[in-house]
Formats: sequence, structure tokens, C-alpha cells
Amino acid sequence: MGGYGALKIAFAHPGQWRAVAAIEPMLEPGFRASDIHPRNRFYHDHGGPPLLLGPERDPDIFAANNPACRAVQHAAAIRAHDLAIYLEAGDSDALLAHDGAEFLHRVLWDLDIPHEYRLTRGADHMGPSLPSRIQAAFQWLGDRIKPPEPPAMTDLERAWRTWLENDRQGSPPSLPLDPSTETMGRMLRLQVAEARSRAERIDPSTARRFGILPTIHDLEPGPGPGT
Repeated sequence: MGGYGALKIAFAHPGQWRAVAAIEPMLEPGFRASDIHPRNRFYHDHGGPPLLLGPERDPDIFAANNPACRAVQHAAAIRAHDLAIYLEAGDSDALLAHDGAEFLHRVLWDLDIPHEYRLTRGADHMGPSLPSRIQAAFQWLGDRIKPPEPPAMTDLERAWRTWLENDRQGSPPSLPLDPSTETMGRMLRLQVAEARSRAERIDPSTARRFGILPTIHDLEPGPGPGT
């Protein structure tokens, strides 16, 4: 069915799936059919459902099947069911599929929906990079379906865990603690929790996973890129 089909089904029914992965999905960067310029529909001449891809396509059918629109419509359910999402494209895609992938990535970011996004530098729609990219996607899916066993805790990590769980009473255990351990991540979060809480009272977006970012369109009018 391709990445487009996998995404639109998963987004419409997030409670039925644990994870969805889309490699170079043929998404179009827009919410409406009128948003799509010739750059992202030149391949329509090679066939496909005429009401979805043809020159006289039905805008309602386009919107109803658009994964980005479905993400907006079902955002709360996608977050509630913690649907794992993997989105990947090459930045030299002959069909310019990376435009749609980047668009969906930004939509998911704005909706505060967790996802993994990989833009592979120099990769095309076909070619030598494809096998390793497919393998990476399947490995990612496998890890979501059956997460690998965490490594056994060391005595030092166990001591740190106990100290954290006892509200950091007494002197902390010795250092160094391996920065790649889950305990180190918990310790960092505890260290910044008060500062983040203060920031959240001033700026509610601090509670989001993803920030509200400025765009290039927020710049004062002036010379464009490359000038």
C-alpha cells in the first residue's frame, strides 16, 4: 500500500496499531488540493486514481485521504494511544517525496505528536541507499513491537536510583555515572525540574514535547536565501 496508505490508515485508527513506518511516502505538502503546486504533482501523469491524483481530482477526496489532515483530525487519539511513528525520506528524491515528508514532520511537530523523522542526505527514491534505509525502518519497527531488554543495572546505578527514589536524602553516591543510563536521564530531569516548572508558569508551551518555533516567514522583509 505504500507509506501514504500506511500512514492514513494508522492515523485514522491509532488504537489498532502499535507502530507505523513510512519510507519515502508519496505525500503532498498541503492540506488542500489547491495547496499542491506542479512541483509536487508532475508524477500524476504516470497513473493513479483519477479522483485522487488526476487533473480534475476531487478536493474532498484529497482532504479525506490526506495523512496530514487525518493527523490533525485524530491528533488527540494518536497521542493518547502513543502510536509510534517513523517517517523517512531522501533529500535528493527524484519524485521530490521529501517535500511531503518534511511537511508531515512539521505538522506532527506542531500537533505535539511524538515521532521519529529521518531525512537521509543525498538519498534518492531508488538507488544504493535504499536497502540500508529499509533495514533501519524494520529494525525500528521491531524495537517498537518487542523492545530490547535493558542492560543490567550496575551497583553504582542502583545506588543512584535508590538515592533518587528517596528524595535525594543524604549525600549522593560517587561519580562518574554512565551518561547513557536511564538513571542519568532521570537525574538530569530532576535537576532541571524546578527551572522547567518556573518556565512553564510563564510560557505554557514549556509543557509541550515540541516547542513553538519561529519560521523564516517571521523575518523582516529583505533579501531571500542565497542573495
